[in-house]
Amino acid sequence: MLELRLSVEDLARVRVIGTLGMAFEAHMAWARLGEQRRDALTEWRRAARHRLRRVSAAQPVAEPSTSLLESLTSPVPRDTDPFPAVAVEPFWDRIQRLLMAERDAAGRAMLTGGMEQVLNSRHAAIRWEAPVLRVENAQPSRRAALGGRGMTLAPSLFAPHPLLIDARAGWHGLPILVYGVTPDPDTAASLWQGGEGEPALHALLGRTRANVLAALRETGSTGQVADRLRISSPSASKHLTVLRRAGFVTTERQQNLAVHSLTPLGEAILG
Repeated sequence: MLELRLSVEDLARVRVIGTLGMAFEAHMAWARLGEQRRDALTEWRRAARHRLRRVSAAQPVAEPSTSLLESLTSPVPRDTDPFPAVAVEPFWDRIQRLLMAERDAAGRAMLTGGMEQVLNSRHAAIRWEAPVLRVENAQPSRRAALGGRGMTLAPSLFAPHPLLIDARAGWHGLPILVYGVTPDPDTAASLWQGGEGEPALHALLGRTRANVLAALRETGSTGQVADRLRISSPSASKHLTVLRRAGFVTTERQQNLAVHSLTPLGEAILG
């Protein structure tokens, strides 16, 4: 556990920013890509893996070359890194809006309950008991004092746990406490499903049918598609039948299951 002693001067100098930038989020996202779990990033993993498979045929996709510390001074990923361009940039506008909304929520918490409410409401692993801020994370246990400098709070969509970045590497010479933001299911769905052409695709196919098509970025059975979208299996089957007749989906039998995947036309319409 990390224990930070905050003086009155420190509390007066705590600030909240919206984001540390796309390069930082891409650095965090790389470690989350291989996780096998159902959470707010499940649809992102599916979409990112699909996009990465398409890109890797032309060029190898490796871990972002920008280090964690470099991402703080160069928030835009390098042009030579395919991973941020494929897995983070297509969603960046929506990710940024989510993080800015979190910054605004912290500001409202400050107005209604002061810094105590801000520190105690950002993340379950962060707890303020004056004068000590306790942070449960994967970093080595230690105690530290901020010495009146204050610190920066920075939300992150991809950070798996709160992370303290020391002042010498921090933002504007201040230590940074990064904490994860977990969107609710509806917000998560709006983050990942579809792309720039999403409104037009929804208008063409209908929202649910367009979401069924997007869910097949990773091959799945009727039941798996229903689970991914939280709809009934009969409803998923009905939409899959229409998409198959339109040439967007192909279906084959594997033992007792009907397994669906995108056709080249289905991939093209998703973009």
